This record gives sequence, C-alpha cells and structure tokens, in this order.
Amino acid sequence: MITPCRLLLLSAAIGAMAAPYAAAQKFEAFGGYSVTRMKPEKDFEPANTNGWNASFTAYPTSRLGFTTDVAGYYSTLGHGSDPAVSLRQYTFMAGPQVRILRKERFETSFHALFGAARGEVPGSADETTFAANFGTNFDVKVSRRVAMRFSPGLYLTQFGTETQRNFRFSVGPVFRFGD
Repeated sequence: MITPCRLLLLSAAIGAMAAPYAAAQKFEAFGGYSVTRMKPEKDFEPANTNGWNASFTAYPTSRLGFTTDVAGYYSTLGHGSDPAVSLRQYTFMAGPQVRILRKERFETSFHALFGAARGEVPGSADETTFAANFGTNFDVKVSRRVAMRFSPGLYLTQFGTETQRNFRFSVGPVFRFGD
C-alpha cells in the first residue's frame, strides 16, 4: 500500500531525476546491440548473454549530462544433465555522464550508472538486485546529428551473496538533438 509518506518520497525522487532533463538543451538517444557475461546462480557456469541497450542523455551543460539506461539480455544455459533453461536479465540504471574529449569527428565520455537488475531463470529463480555500470562511450560522427557509438564498460551485479564483475559492450547509433 502506498502511504502518503511513500508517495511524497516517490514524488521527490521523480522530481530530482527530472531536474537535469528540464534544464537541458541538448539530448542524445542511443539504441543498439549489447553483450555481457553473467552467472545467474551458484550452481550454474558463467554465460555470455546477448541483447539490446537503450539510453537517453540530457546535457544541462556542454560537458555534464545525466543518463538513463535500460537493457535486456538473453541466453540459454545448461546445468549438468538437466535440460537447457532460458536466462533473462533486464537492467534499469541512471547516473552522470561526463564528456572528456570532443573533436570534429570523434567524442568520448565517461558514465557511472546505478540502479537495478532483474534476473529471471524460469522454474528456478527470479531476483531483483543492485546493478552498476562504469564505462566509456566512443562516438564516431556519421553526420551532424548521428554518430556510431562503441561503449565498453565494467558491469556489476549482486545476485545472492556473489558480487559479479563482468564486461559489458554495446554498439549502435546515437542520435543528437538540440544545439
């Protein structure tokens, strides 16, 4: 049940998250393919997972931005003689992004994103936990409003008692608005 206190806290959190977007005059939208490695449970071996990644960044200043990031990853895992099971994981993160280098044809930035990951192994486990991504974006300009993004990073999750440190890589177009 949502109490007045929880409603007030939720409203304050939404307002705090929306403030950078209201002040921004420049925006970026990214969408593309993503790959990472993860271990869903103690008894399973680590698995490579493929999926999608989308993010939206608002820049209130020319160098400092605020990013929201969502992703979905999928894989099929084997466990001994058991039949294969499907693994799904979704992440919802947000945090600052800082432009480091900005040249005519190339741009790079660093981001520190924090939020949640929802892991699902049908018939075995469903868990929502802390997630973080520390990485960089390398953008190669294709046209005035479009660039190709290459985004490697360190992806952290905490499923069960095990902290997982994995590599995450995303690639795809980024669209820029405002100038």
